[in-house]
Amino acid sequence: MLSTLRIRSIGVIEDATLEFGPGFTALTGETGAGKTMVVTGLTMLLGARLDRGRTGTAATVDGTLTLAGHDRLANALHELGAEEEDGEVLVVRRVTRDGRSRAHIGGVPVPIGTLSALVGTAVTVHGQSDQQRLREPDAQRDALDRFAKDDVAPLLERHEQLWEQRSALRDQLAELEDLLQRRDREGTRLREALERLERTDPTPREDDDLRSELERLGNAAELRAAADQAALALVGDDGPAAAPLLDIASEAVSRAARTDSTLTPLGERLEAARIELSDLAAELSRYADGIDASPGRLDTANERLHDLTALVRDLGPVLSGPDGPPESVTALLENSRHAAAALDRYDGAEEEREQVAARLAALEEDLDQAATDLTAARTRAAAQLSGAVQEELRHLEMPDADITVTVTAHAHRHHGRDAVAILLAPHPGAEPLPVAQAASGGELSRVMLALEVALAAHRQDRTAAPVFVFDEIDAGIGGRAALAVGQRLARLARHAQVIVVTHLPQVAAHAGTHLRIEKTSTGGATSSRIDALDRQQRIRELSRMLAGDDHSDVALAHAQELLDDATAVRTEPGEGTP
Repeated sequence: MLSTLRIRSIGVIEDATLEFGPGFTALTGETGAGKTMVVTGLTMLLGARLDRGRTGTAATVDGTLTLAGHDRLANALHELGAEEEDGEVLVVRRVTRDGRSRAHIGGVPVPIGTLSALVGTAVTVHGQSDQQRLREPDAQRDALDRFAKDDVAPLLERHEQLWEQRSALRDQLAELEDLLQRRDREGTRLREALERLERTDPTPREDDDLRSELERLGNAAELRAAADQAALALVGDDGPAAAPLLDIASEAVSRAARTDSTLTPLGERLEAARIELSDLAAELSRYADGIDASPGRLDTANERLHDLTALVRDLGPVLSGPDGPPESVTALLENSRHAAAALDRYDGAEEEREQVAARLAALEEDLDQAATDLTAARTRAAAQLSGAVQEELRHLEMPDADITVTVTAHAHRHHGRDAVAILLAPHPGAEPLPVAQAASGGELSRVMLALEVALAAHRQDRTAAPVFVFDEIDAGIGGRAALAVGQRLARLARHAQVIVVTHLPQVAAHAGTHLRIEKTSTGGATSSRIDALDRQQRIRELSRMLAGDDHSDVALAHAQELLDDATAVRTEPGEGTP
């Protein structure tokens, strides 16, 4: 239930608080007083945008929702971490001067989409646009599904699950079909490439190592001469060399150390240097001796590098990677591992495709049966809904109208293969036509009201009464039809909280709570205020609505009679508000 609504800085409403009753609340006032601003505030709580033309400053709407019975909403708010107090939660929506929007539920900031998804489970706003929405086939199917929720919802959920599973299997089958086509096209090439790679048997970085070796082999004479010269400079016998001089230094320090032991460490270091120098000379000699300058080795290395280069060139396009064909043996070997895995996938694709196709065929049968069951449930519900709405239209001064809810075949979709249509014959002899074509504006309002009353009356769960907000649902009607609309709104309020913006006294008289919005001008500034009316104030307001005069004795008497009659009907056994 929506217990309070506070609106600040929307249109002519500077700051107003509305307190709603648990059943039927009527909101009345002169044209232009700001009744539409109240509906605008309510829609803001559902995530709707605020037209910048309606405010020149920041606008804020606070709403207090009672959570009793709304288990789904309460659980969602608990997961969100929202705070509640005495079973109520505060919903806040603020739009800044520059159009930016902020929303909080129970003190927790939430995106506007979350605000709409959560509050929308409890509050439904019906305006002229919603009447137009009733003309759409999907909205009519949703209405039928809501009417038969207990029967249809499990079948619809199963159908949607099977539909999703079928979509996933179809995608998997298409992927396997593509894989098999690529197998036929690429499998042979991959096998031949891997076989050639295996015959050549390269090792990682072998091509780079060969290029380095060829560089050495091409300069073998110079490299050997340099190594020999360096070795002679270290330990040569025929000319100046480092080793003999280092021997002299080491011998001199050793003799002196026998006199002064502080030189002993230096002598040890000279001995270590002499040994290291000898090792360096030996390494250089081995390097020089190890350089193979034979033409045979040069030819062998060149030939192997040529084979590896050709391998990369020829197999690169076949074993291409994410960055294109490989440019080295190492990259080629890396890609070959992926190719081998692809071949393994190709080899198992045929069997996997058969398995997926079999599962898909079985699922198609289950989905077909689920759609058949769904159609049967909707067809049964359509007959019941037709009768319920027909009965409501009789009470709404459309006794000769014939309403029929039909379920016909449609292309299979995630919600079944049913097209639901509400057909209306406004008078005897008229051909039943879709409600979008057959109903006038006033008739469409009454059809929508009849549908909501029928849906609410058919609900099995009475613990979480929904909140319905009707914005001038009585537009285009008057007289007895207006009185009937008031009575049916009161009946709807037995199962839901009903908030109605109306200009008809016949409708307002049936409300349990009556709020009046009044526009005032002070010092050149215009604003509106909202007052809850007691019985005498209601009589005066109804008089104004009846005759445009709240002082006429005749109008006041008529207003009192209208209110007394509506109160008597509303409080009859079985007609009380929840």
